[in-house]
Amino acid sequence: MHGDWQSVLMFCYIFFFMFIAKMCKEKLGIFKSIVIPTALFAGFIGMIFGPNLLGKVSFDLFGQSFKLGLNYDQGFYENVVIHTMAIGFIALALTDKKTNKSSKSIESGIFIVLTYLLQGLVGMLMIFLMVNTFWPDLFYGLGLMLPLSFGQGPGFSATIGKGWIEQTGISYIISYGLSLSTMGFLIGGLVGVILLNYYIKKHNLKPVKLRELKGVQEKNIEFKTLDEVNFFDNLTVQLTWIAMVYMSAFIVTYVLVNLIHNNLGDIGQTIGGIVSSLTYLFGVILALIFKRILKSLQHRGHRTKPLLSSYMMQNISSFAFNIMIAASVMAIRIDMISDFLPALLIVGIVGAIVTITFVVFLAKKIYPVNTIEYTLILFGMLTGTASTGMALLRGVDPNLEKDVEEDVAVLGSAIALPIALPIIIVLGFPVQAFKNPSYHYYNLIAFGVLAIYFIVLILFLLWFSKRKNQKEV
Repeated sequence: MHGDWQSVLMFCYIFFFMFIAKMCKEKLGIFKSIVIPTALFAGFIGMIFGPNLLGKVSFDLFGQSFKLGLNYDQGFYENVVIHTMAIGFIALALTDKKTNKSSKSIESGIFIVLTYLLQGLVGMLMIFLMVNTFWPDLFYGLGLMLPLSFGQGPGFSATIGKGWIEQTGISYIISYGLSLSTMGFLIGGLVGVILLNYYIKKHNLKPVKLRELKGVQEKNIEFKTLDEVNFFDNLTVQLTWIAMVYMSAFIVTYVLVNLIHNNLGDIGQTIGGIVSSLTYLFGVILALIFKRILKSLQHRGHRTKPLLSSYMMQNISSFAFNIMIAASVMAIRIDMISDFLPALLIVGIVGAIVTITFVVFLAKKIYPVNTIEYTLILFGMLTGTASTGMALLRGVDPNLEKDVEEDVAVLGSAIALPIALPIIIVLGFPVQAFKNPSYHYYNLIAFGVLAIYFIVLILFLLWFSKRKNQKEV
């Protein structure tokens, strides 16, 4: 019976640990002063009770052997991270937001990509130093994992990491990426609170304690839907669209990977591995196309607008991302940490220092108005998640009365996606260099592409921002 229940139980574990985490945050005051998502806290609890810690401890009772923890399958949670990330992004892409692209949203999108580029450069530079001192066979891709883990989060790092494992045979890459993401969550929450308190004292702001923010608010939600949809159930309709888009994304990925493998020879294996990791991106593109088709049909008089519920899609997205965050910590293989601990600490700590320095410095140049608000949300997002950034922002803007979250978390993130494509392209270069040592210069090419793109983007951003700010004055 236990075998039949295995997958169901492992999903139940996630929600059970979320319940425990929520109760701890509500009842223990210390957790109300720390910006730590409930899902992340749940993941830590799950990891403690997992197979690498309490799951190894057993005791005898009435002649029976019992374990203090759980022996769940961490590979299962790795796959959960990958798929929930894709589902979350597809659901977000299917939401319908009425927004206007302001200059600050464009600047925020470029700002986000610039930080990704800098994190990638710093990560590769740290790996270079380790390769030339005490770790000569270290994989340079671990440096590029910094922007994937800090900037994009555990889902993207696990997705790319899975492709890298298949290409390089380095078994700990996913655990390294997930550990780096978890490190980013903690840095975003703990260091973010220190930064928040520093700004409050320096600028004599009215302090808004995080523990005093109202987490429960009442809202009246109205749905406009077709009678046929009500009969079929609105939630089922939304899940149907997501499933159709995701299935289509799989088909597109499958066809592209096979074409690449069959026509590009040895390098096709590397490129195909990267493409297979981008199913979520194809899902986002197909979701946008699908939404455009529905809007086109609506303009022609068809009743398509009520078929997509932005409110429900946002909740599905939040649901998927919470599962992703909790599962990402539970998927960390603690027994492998010793294999990459020096790289994790060096890349993570140096990356965090560079990130906070860069964000604080550049925000002063780009955002003459609401500088503190932009700094806090960007730092939280570029080390943790959007929810981390939003929590820090609410420390100085509790009711979110300014347009900061719209410029950064919504429009800025959307604008950043196409601008970041060159980063995705170079992800295959370190793999090729690792597989074939004669191609070691591919690592240098990857570093050079990131450096040149960083210089071009930052010069453009400074010019663009200065021009816009002068017009506003």
